[in-house]
Amino acid sequence: MRPSLSPKRINFLKFLYATTIILTLSSMLSLAYAQKTSNSTKLDTLVATANTLFNQQKYGEAIPYYDKILAMNPSEIDALNHIGISLWALHKYKESLPYFDQILEINSSNVKALNNKGLALLGLEKNDEAIEYFDQILSMNPSDVYALINKGGALLVLEKNDEAIEYFDQVLSMNPSDVYAINNKAEALTEMGKNEEALLVIKKAAINNPKDENLQSTMAFILANMGKDDEARVYYEKALKINPNLTEILYEKELDEFNRLMGNKTKQ
Repeated sequence: MRPSLSPKRINFLKFLYATTIILTLSSMLSLAYAQKTSNSTKLDTLVATANTLFNQQKYGEAIPYYDKILAMNPSEIDALNHIGISLWALHKYKESLPYFDQILEINSSNVKALNNKGLALLGLEKNDEAIEYFDQILSMNPSDVYALINKGGALLVLEKNDEAIEYFDQVLSMNPSDVYAINNKAEALTEMGKNEEALLVIKKAAINNPKDENLQSTMAFILANMGKDDEARVYYEKALKINPNLTEILYEKELDEFNRLMGNKTKQ
């Protein structure tokens, strides 16, 4: 059985597309604001500062600047979304929800807000509610990659591994190299005890993406499950070199194997 996950664990679940969403939105925001505020020096300055802090992942510092933008325009969807994302990144899932709700009051079909509200609900362990938002997106666009990945992730948390794999496979049918879908499908197969199959799914991706710590650590976990400790240790070492804070993103079972193989050298 998959262990129950704490709120912190949900924030760092490797199957979520949240990081990609954040990076995509931040790059789009600058252009959108630049077009809408070319005649407003004050607003331009606020936006530039907010974007810089946000892109540097200084979310707590960025929020007051987005607040000032909202004071000038309470219906600024990009600012609302970025405050919500910033709060999400700070693990303030409940506090992020009103911002996504405000967007949905303006536009009930806003895909970014629907996806991000679903992620916030996952953070609150309201997995069934989260799925409803991902389903709403998929009813509009059955090929929405973010919604497919995130729904699959929610199903993983609910231990519905077979169903989760169906959603990851949909992504892989569109893009066989999608590392999120590959990693998550391997995770699901491992939870089902299908280690050999999981290894086949992830091995090529781990080799082709040597700087992806998620793929490296999942590869290590699968090898450890198969009793191949020496090989597993190599992949954990690769992942740790990429991300010295690796233990913060590992599942509980992965963390147990990591500490066993690495001799508890890294603080938890």
